[in-house]
Amino acid sequence: MEPNLGSDHVFHPATRDDYVDALRVLANALPGRQPADLQLMLGAYQVALEGCSRWGLAQATREILQGSLTHNFMPSPPELRREIDRIMSPHVAARRREAEAARRYKWPEDDKPRALPAPKGDPEAVARWRARRNGEKTEAALKAASAPVDPALFADREERKKRTSSDAIADFVSRQHRRHSRSPESDKETDP
Repeated sequence: MEPNLGSDHVFHPATRDDYVDALRVLANALPGRQPADLQLMLGAYQVALEGCSRWGLAQATREILQGSLTHNFMPSPPELRREIDRIMSPHVAARRREAEAARRYKWPEDDKPRALPAPKGDPEAVARWRARRNGEKTEAALKAASAPVDPALFADREERKKRTSSDAIADFVSRQHRRHSRSPESDKETDP
């Protein structure tokens, strides 16, 4: 089963009623030993299914009925839990990857408050909003204009702006050709 990414219903926790319903279906559909103590058996399944999702339990029940286990008997509590964990593993991995990507690619600006839309009705509030917004725009423009440029890296910055794309490609190809056509002896002669 393909993981249903971005859907929290897959992780919605199962309730005790969900456990009982799944066990009732499995017990009536699959042969198994009659337990000596029904409450003890339900308690064992409840411990094994602790923290599992409603969707995972339903999907595991379905796959067990379709023959996913190596036997045709009622699964033991650990077998049922292993089956749920197997079914949920792609979803858990996807959620973990999404959380890691969100953490890794978070920008510091994401935490800054965004500009609110202009208030309507109150002229003083509109004026304050416009003043604040103009200040933010000025600050952003100043920051963009005064971005540090390393003159050693961009000494020919103005020339590069005037070049066409074919000039840039030709320049790159010639640099590559020069780099790969140099012999090791010529490098030794130029090194001090």
